[in-house]
Amino acid sequence: MGHWTPSSEYSDSGPKKTTYDKDGSGVPTQGRVRQIVKSNTQNPKGWEYYELEIAEVLEVFDSEEKLPENDKGEKIWGLLGCIKARPHQSEKDKIVAKLKIYQPLDMNMTKMPLRNEHVVIVKYLNNHYYLPVVSMLGSVNANIIPGTSGFRDQKMIDDDFIYDFFEANKDFGNDEKVRRLIPREGDVTLEGRFGNTIRFGSAIVEGAHGDDTSTQDSPNILMRVGQLTDAQLFDEQNLRQELEDTNFKPAEENINSDGSSIWMTTDQKVNLDIEETNADDHSYMSSFHEDDQPNVGGKQITINSDRITFNTKRGKILGFSHDGIGFSTKKAFTVDADDGMNINTGGATSMDMRPGGISLITPGNSRLDLGEGGKEGGPDVIYLSSECPSFLTLDDKAHLESCKGANVHLDDCAGLYTDNGSYFKIGGSNDEAVIYIKGRDDVKEQHLVFGEELANLLDSICNSFIELGGTILDLNGIATGAGPSGPISSGPANQALITAWETGVETIRARICNILTKVDI
Repeated sequence: MGHWTPSSEYSDSGPKKTTYDKDGSGVPTQGRVRQIVKSNTQNPKGWEYYELEIAEVLEVFDSEEKLPENDKGEKIWGLLGCIKARPHQSEKDKIVAKLKIYQPLDMNMTKMPLRNEHVVIVKYLNNHYYLPVVSMLGSVNANIIPGTSGFRDQKMIDDDFIYDFFEANKDFGNDEKVRRLIPREGDVTLEGRFGNTIRFGSAIVEGAHGDDTSTQDSPNILMRVGQLTDAQLFDEQNLRQELEDTNFKPAEENINSDGSSIWMTTDQKVNLDIEETNADDHSYMSSFHEDDQPNVGGKQITINSDRITFNTKRGKILGFSHDGIGFSTKKAFTVDADDGMNINTGGATSMDMRPGGISLITPGNSRLDLGEGGKEGGPDVIYLSSECPSFLTLDDKAHLESCKGANVHLDDCAGLYTDNGSYFKIGGSNDEAVIYIKGRDDVKEQHLVFGEELANLLDSICNSFIELGGTILDLNGIATGAGPSGPISSGPANQALITAWETGVETIRARICNILTKVDI
C-alpha cells in the first residue's frame, strides 16, 4: 500500500510570478485563467510516493564490533539497533554495500531482527525506518528465510543460519520447540523468542491454567521464562511431547513446569505444587495458617523458581502481613545478623539475640540470660531469674551437670530440697557442707568439715556395734584360770536379742543420716 504526500526535501524558491487582477467581475483575462489553473495544480517535484515494502535483513548492528565508523575512526553509537535491509521489489539484487540503513520506527519497543528475517520498511521525512519482523513462518522464535531479495555471494550463502550466539535449525529456520502462547478471549500477550512471555489476561475462560471456574472481573498478569523446562520434575513430560508431535501447537503457562514464574492474579486458582519443597513435618504451618495455598484463589502474587533473591544495597527489607507469616523448608532455616536479632510476641514475651548473649524475657519478668561472659573472651555465664516463687522442674531422668569448679549459687536461707523433706545447702569450700537442722536454735548451722569422711566413720562405728553385740550375746561362758565360769546364755538360742540389738543400731544409723541430710520443712 502507498500514498502521495508533500516532499520533505522540496521547496519552491524560484522567482515570483506576475500577480494578475483578482477582480472577479467581468470576463476573466487570459492571464487570470492561467493563474487560476496554476494555483490549483501541484508541482510534481513537491510530492513523494510513500510505500510500505517487505525487505530482507542482511546486516544487523547489534554489537559494538558491527557498528560502522565515522571519518575519525570512532564507532557511530547512534546506529546501534539499526539494520541494512534489501527491499524485495525496489532494490532487488542490489549489493549490500549500497543498501540503505534503517532505524527502528519505535525506539521504546524494539524487536531486534536476525539476519535473513524480514521486516516492513518505510521512508518518512527523509528518514528510513523498519517495523517489526514479519511472521513469515508463524514462529515466535525466528522466521529465517535466506535469499528472498535476490543476489547473494558465496560468503552470504555460507553464513546462512550461522550467528554469533543464536542457534537456528536449518530445516525450519527456527527452534520448533519454542511455541507461542495459547490466546484467550480478550488477552494481550508479549512473547519473546526464547519462551519468555507476559500475558495481560483474566480468568474468564473456564479451564485455563487449571482453574475449573470462569470468573469475570479477574484481571491477571502472568510472566514466565523457560517454557516447560522443568516438566520432568513434575511428571508432565507429556506436555512437551504433545508440542513436539504437533506442528504449531501453542503452549500454556505452567506455574510448576516453567522455569521461573510470577503470577499476579485477582481471582484465580493457582495450582502450585509444593510437595517437594515443603518440610516433612509442617504441623506449625497447618495449625497456624491452615495450610493456606495459592489454589484457594483470591488476590495474590505467586513467585516460583529455583532461587529467589531479595537484596537492598542501602535500605531495608520490610514485611507486613495481616494473617501471619509462615515458612516451611526441607533444609535449614538460618539467619545471620551482625547487630543481633529481636523477636517479640504479643508485646509481652521477647527474645533479644545480640552479639555476646541471648536474653529471653516473659510477661512475669522471668529471664534467661546466656553468654554474657563470652563477649569479653571469658567463659559463658547462664542466669536464671524470676519473681518468687521460682521453680526448676526436671523429669525423672534429668540431672544438672557441670565442669570442675562450677557452683550452684543459692541466696541466703535458700537450699535444695526434695518432696520427702530432704534439705541441703551448698557453701564454703569443696569439702564443706552447711546443714540446717530443725529445733537447734542454739546451733543454727553446723559445719561438717570433710563431711563425707565423717559419714563413713560413723557408718563404720555402727557396723562395729553390730559385730560386738553379736559376739557378746553368742558367748556360752567366760574363760577364767580355773576354766569356764559356766553358761552366761543359751548361745544361739538368744537370736531374738541379737536381732533386737542390730535393729537398735540401725535406728541410730538412720538418725545420724537424718541429722546430716534431712530436716522437716
